[in-house]
Amino acid sequence: MMLPELLRKRAEKLLFGFCRQVADDQYQPRHVRYRIIDQQINLVEVRRYANNPKEHEEFPVAQIRYIPELNQWTLHHYDNERWKLYLNVTPTLELGRLLSVIRQDPMRCFWPE
Repeated sequence: MMLPELLRKRAEKLLFGFCRQVADDQYQPRHVRYRIIDQQINLVEVRRYANNPKEHEEFPVAQIRYIPELNQWTLHHYDNERWKLYLNVTPTLELGRLLSVIRQDPMRCFWPE
């Protein structure tokens, strides 16, 4: 099932701004891409190889899932094996709140380096 069109457009606007913010960070600039697949958003960090800048590798940052029955978003982090629910933030109606948690990363789950 796909995200409702209005919700998807609002999410894309927030995600575009988030990706721009992390790219412009003066201390730790990162190239982040997002993909919306059905009712989930996958955020990945793209790192180019120094010896071959045409090639790159993607590292999972976060996964945000939409629960239509509750009209809420949940946040998940990757632990090198699978996606796990991030327990330090409750499901929310506000996608921007979850993006803020990812950016700040108080538990070092999203930006391990």
